Amino acid sequence: MKRIGVLLAALLLAGTAGGPASGQPSQDELDEVEREKARMASLLEDATEEVREAGQVLAETEALLPGAEDAVDRAEGRVAAAEVEAAQAQREAEAAREALEEAQEAYDEAAEVVEEAREARASTFTATYRGAELLTVDAILASDDTSQALDRMTYLEFMMEGRNTAVEDVTLKRREASNAENTAAAAEAEAAEAEAAAEEALAEAETRYAEAEAARAEVEGLIAEQSEALAVAESAESEVAAQYEELEEQSEELAAELRAAGSSSGGSSGGPSGGGSSSGSGFAQPVDGWKSSDFGWRTHPIYGTSRFHGGTDFAAGHGAAIYAADSGTVVYSGWNGGYGMLTCVGHGGGTSTCYAHQSSIYVATGERVGRGQRIGAVGSTGSSTGAHLHFEVRINGERVDPLGYLPSCLCR
Repeated sequence: MKRIGVLLAALLLAGTAGGPASGQPSQDELDEVEREKARMASLLEDATEEVREAGQVLAETEALLPGAEDAVDRAEGRVAAAEVEAAQAQREAEAAREALEEAQEAYDEAAEVVEEAREARASTFTATYRGAELLTVDAILASDDTSQALDRMTYLEFMMEGRNTAVEDVTLKRREASNAENTAAAAEAEAAEAEAAAEEALAEAETRYAEAEAARAEVEGLIAEQSEALAVAESAESEVAAQYEELEEQSEELAAELRAAGSSSGGSSGGPSGGGSSSGSGFAQPVDGWKSSDFGWRTHPIYGTSRFHGGTDFAAGHGAAIYAADSGTVVYSGWNGGYGMLTCVGHGGGTSTCYAHQSSIYVATGERVGRGQRIGAVGSTGSSTGAHLHFEVRINGERVDPLGYLPSCLCR
């Protein structure tokens, strides 16, 4: 349970831009955590302090687990996508390297052809420089035989065409080599870019994997906290049951006191001044707050047993004013076990209202109070898990549903 205080912080720190897989809880999710904790608190107000703390851990972990598990699923999906991207980038890098090798080979071959053509042209120019061709031309022109001279002229033309062709061939080969060189340079740049992309994709995949591991660890931590809390609660089950029985006994003792007080006063007054009973609106709402727990039987959130909640709870701030629901006489004022600081007001006709867990009581037993008079302040005394008013309506000492006697709007 020591970790539970940092679980929300851990989740909040996660989930920055594309960030850790556990994800940042939304405000709705955080509100749901608080609602679950409040619900658990109201259901465990008759439990031991140890079990109440365990219940808060259970409420928090149960509210956070769905989001944490969903974050793991999302993280694993991102891992899979990143792995696919990394594999594709690796394939593209390998293809780019192969293309570079082919382009380099083509360039080497083109360069070799250029060198061969250059050497051939150099030989031709060297021969020209040495006068070999001029001697051949002189021999052709010096011929007295016309037919022989024509043949020799044809040879001369062939020789000149060959030299021109050699020059054109060298020029073409050099152009081809230049193109091959440009292609190789482009392939080299593409290969470098593809390799960088592959490295980046691999790093991204590794980051996503680490995030998924962190998300899974967060879920495992929540489950461990949950298991520990359950173990604590289960170990105290018999103690909690005994405490509940004790609270019920205190309620029966209070019922007897209220019946006795009603008998001694004659019980002639007709109940709530507004007409009372199950038709509603007989009493004023005793505090400015919202209904946090209902009257009646409910299932224990940890043990699964049935427990009876004998009143309606209103959440309100510590020290908030508590008002008499109707005029009457204070028949109980003081400490009463699990009820903590308690005030009960008799309204006649066997009807009474009780106000539990107060931080302060402003009236004394036997004092007359008016409808809407301030009689105490909200607190969390007795078996309580937070500041609230536990409000009961009793008929001849027996607890009945207060909602049948309060305004339907539950407003003051």
